Amino acid sequence: MNRILSRVYYAIDVELKSPLSLSSGENESTDFDVLRNAAGELFIPGTSIAGAMRSYLQYKKNESCLFGFSKNEDGKMSSVFVSDLYLLNGKLSVRDFVQLSEDKQVENKFDMEIIETGATGTFYMNYIVREKDENNHFKEEVNAVLQAAANGEIRFGARKNRGFGRIEIRNVFIKEFDARNERDVEEFWKFKKYALERGYYTNTALEKQRNFSEWIETQESIKNSKGIENKFIKITIPLKLTGGISIRKYSTKPEQADYEQITCNGVPVIPGNSWNGAIRADIVRILKELGCDQNKIEMLIAGWFGKIKKKKDKTDRSEQSLVVVGESILCSNVSILMTRNRINRFDASTSEGALYSEIAYYGGDTVLELMLKKDKQKAYKALIGILQIVIEDIQKGYTTVGGQAAIGRGIFEADRNRNIEYSEKVNLEECMAELYSIL
Repeated sequence: MNRILSRVYYAIDVELKSPLSLSSGENESTDFDVLRNAAGELFIPGTSIAGAMRSYLQYKKNESCLFGFSKNEDGKMSSVFVSDLYLLNGKLSVRDFVQLSEDKQVENKFDMEIIETGATGTFYMNYIVREKDENNHFKEEVNAVLQAAANGEIRFGARKNRGFGRIEIRNVFIKEFDARNERDVEEFWKFKKYALERGYYTNTALEKQRNFSEWIETQESIKNSKGIENKFIKITIPLKLTGGISIRKYSTKPEQADYEQITCNGVPVIPGNSWNGAIRADIVRILKELGCDQNKIEMLIAGWFGKIKKKKDKTDRSEQSLVVVGESILCSNVSILMTRNRINRFDASTSEGALYSEIAYYGGDTVLELMLKKDKQKAYKALIGILQIVIEDIQKGYTTVGGQAAIGRGIFEADRNRNIEYSEKVNLEECMAELYSIL
């Protein structure tokens, strides 16, 4: 018999800090519509949340852990229950994407529904401690995955490596019951009655609200547990926009501009996929200048940025990218509506009686956030080395982002009032040496 020793209930308040794309498999409005329940409510399934947490802890399916395991005839059910996360005040919009070939030709176009930043919600976790689990570090791992989610290391939905699916944990509510304490047992049944009357327990049934960042600092035991290892290095690069930016969303509505810089909740943004494309293209150029042949370049790019490979049975096998590129918010800028004659693309003449309007944003500052996964082969060290060259190219305006670079769009410079920050100490000379050793 494996008796229950204690139960810990969590209610976690969150806010979306970057767009979320969680496909329902439907394509009524776009190529990828977001997930809704029968009532039309937006939510993240508990299975998606638990799956992302388990993946972060890097346990195999047959390895005993917080989320259970299965190994031949042996196994254990999960020690933690994770609820669905319903998102309130979720504003929907559509993002357009293009898939480019190596020579920058458009191979495919598609669009997807996204939930914009600012949506809020609460999800619940119920952690059960049994006799055989008493000496495990499961409780510390619960705290560890919560901290990882708050740091942006655990994200949800699609395009996580390109800035989507990041949440901020704002508050945490906790209630713990010790089955060996008679008073706690009485309190537990009162708690269960309260929850059953309302369909589920609510924040008011738990302990007093606590700010998450303050609470997690009190959890000293997680710092030595397996789940809290630093799995990512974060690089924060402050930048200033020297001219305009043109990463356009398209409109067919006559009352709107033909082209407008992409925004999220009305604020101009630089999507992670735009940054990723510019960074990747610059790395390819650098590797060519360093004398790498095409096969070597393709191997390095696949190792750093991931790739879908074809097996012999023609099924896809993907390699995970080591790079997570955040979506940047452009602040302190000025928007300008420009109207000019529409140009005929066939003969470069003006189209009689036709006008073209565009809303562009000029000036302002932003932050490029890169997170690099620390793989066991330490390929991330060489990646840090080449990224130092790319970062300098961006700061000097050599590498541009978005379209219309020929007329001064998408050019950045270093923000001299703020320094580049690393989440941990990095030996840049060692990283550059690692880069040159693999070329």
